[in-house]
Amino acid sequence: MLWLFVSLLGGGVAGRLAPDVWPVARVADRALEAGLLVLLAMMGVRLGASERVLSNLGPLGLRAVALAAGSIAGSVLLVVAAGRYLPSLDPDGEASATPDATEGGAALPVLVLAALLFGGAVGWVAPDRVVALVAAATTPTLYALLVAVGATLAAGADVLASARRLGPAVLVLPACIALGSLAGAVLVGSAFGMASAEAAAVGAGFGWYSLSGVLVSDLHGVYLGSLTFLANVLRELLTFLVLPFVVRHFGRAAGVAPGGATAMDVTLPAVRRTAGREAVVPAVVSGATLSLLVPILIPSLI
Repeated sequence: MLWLFVSLLGGGVAGRLAPDVWPVARVADRALEAGLLVLLAMMGVRLGASERVLSNLGPLGLRAVALAAGSIAGSVLLVVAAGRYLPSLDPDGEASATPDATEGGAALPVLVLAALLFGGAVGWVAPDRVVALVAAATTPTLYALLVAVGATLAAGADVLASARRLGPAVLVLPACIALGSLAGAVLVGSAFGMASAEAAAVGAGFGWYSLSGVLVSDLHGVYLGSLTFLANVLRELLTFLVLPFVVRHFGRAAGVAPGGATAMDVTLPAVRRTAGREAVVPAVVSGATLSLLVPILIPSLI
């Protein structure tokens, strides 16, 4: 666990100290995307070589849907319960921003699926020695990825400035989303006979399926890792479906909750469209905070 923090801290230092020297954010973004695809291919190799996973795809999918729905419901309900402590997202408030389009956002799910399927095919036919080499290379590759994560988050000076204008209340939002996600996942997981720590680890992915799936696979095993991956993929997909309903019935702040960590990128346009421009900065701050929590919470839980 120590090296996880060291990697994040090292990337954060680079992101804060070097933005004027070299394009940290842009380089880190490219490294992050490439690293995720490599890690997903590695995870696919291990999935394809695992008879237990292949023989349990049906039950795995059912649990993933339930855990994703539970995480979303828990986060929305806790945000609603904490409404008086959240920053105002009224149109006349000061919290406003124009969302930046995420380049390649539409293509990323296709690339993720392609990397996973490619790795799975390799793992299915590869000898055990190749699978063992891939498993050994996963951890150092993950550390390199976390350096890029730290640099990307720390380089977001505009986001930090907006967060300061909103005040400390802006951090209540990701705290509620995190706690609600964990509680919802644990509640649903108990219905399937899952240990609380394992269900909480799935919920702690907060929709960041690529990193959380690989991280859980590396720390706990490929079966729980694949469940984490699927549940968080489905959380992102379900977010697009439920956002109009959530915003209409529970308010603007609640619209940030379903996407979890993805509210800062993939689901941000949907948050902007349904909850308005006033929700953009809180969504980015919340997504960044939850993204930082993923590699901290998951190793702490399992």
